[in-house]
Amino acid sequence: MNDEIQPYVVYRIVGDQMECALWQFKDGPKALALFLSGDAATSYQTCANLGAEWKIFCPAKEALLQLLKSCHESGIGYAVLDPDLDKAKRIFNIHDILSAVGESN
Repeated sequence: MNDEIQPYVVYRIVGDQMECALWQFKDGPKALALFLSGDAATSYQTCANLGAEWKIFCPAKEALLQLLKSCHESGIGYAVLDPDLDKAKRIFNIHDILSAVGESN
């Protein structure tokens, strides 16, 4: 049985950089926001009051791994699945994910 997910990401382009939607732990660090469906991503985009420049896409596995590596390198240590403004369904340690697929440094 395949337990991999193909999450959606909410993002915008600022200059030549892609910026992804982040989720804030209560009194803690920020995490990359990932979503199981386009509808869940759209709901988050609306409730977080993200503007029209924010788009939604489902990256291929390699692009997702590159995104996770970039987050890890910039100090974002976690990804969360289907967050709302208060909680997330699941929390992932990005370093653990990268280690599991042999992508960590």
